[in-house]
Amino acid sequence: MEVKDKILETALMLFYKFGIKGVTMDDIAKEMGISKKTIYRFFNEKDDIVTALCEVELKKHAKNFEALEKEAEDPIHEMILIYHHIQKLYSDINPVFFYDLHKSFTKASNEFECFKKDFIFKSIHRNIEEGIKMDLYRSDLDMNFVTQYRVAQMDLLMTKDNFNLGTMSYAKAHQMVMDIFMHGISTVKGHKLINKYKNKQEEE
Repeated sequence: MEVKDKILETALMLFYKFGIKGVTMDDIAKEMGISKKTIYRFFNEKDDIVTALCEVELKKHAKNFEALEKEAEDPIHEMILIYHHIQKLYSDINPVFFYDLHKSFTKASNEFECFKKDFIFKSIHRNIEEGIKMDLYRSDLDMNFVTQYRVAQMDLLMTKDNFNLGTMSYAKAHQMVMDIFMHGISTVKGHKLINKYKNKQEEE
């Protein structure tokens, strides 16, 4: 692995664990066993690392979501697969990471917002449209509203100013929000599939 890539990998691990503001360039250098001067060969400041990480991670997530779409047997299955993918991701992230990102790192935060409004919005909208056609989601849904609502749920969990999780973990909170959302938009046929995939996941 190239030194630059290793710096990004190490920084992301530390950011997820301690939050972005809680990690210094010294911390990254110490974790890697290199001098801070080596890091400055590739990045002028921590903001540059955060911006580069955002670009790399968003591209990776886009590929992962596209792969899950191809793997899914139907829209309900796709939602379940995405749920488990995000659940695994959230289990490794300190909630303060997203708070720091939105509050202190404007460029990276804006990139994330564009990703949500473009890629994620289109992905959810397509899923809901297909689900309605297959009678898995309710036909009386306003697709644009439901899509915006689902995207807004992400902000609800990621921003401390909007929602206080208390002692609840991100993973548990995401599980509850996703469960409420899925059951709220699904038909009886859709509910049966939700239970089918949940039971299958539990057995595995």
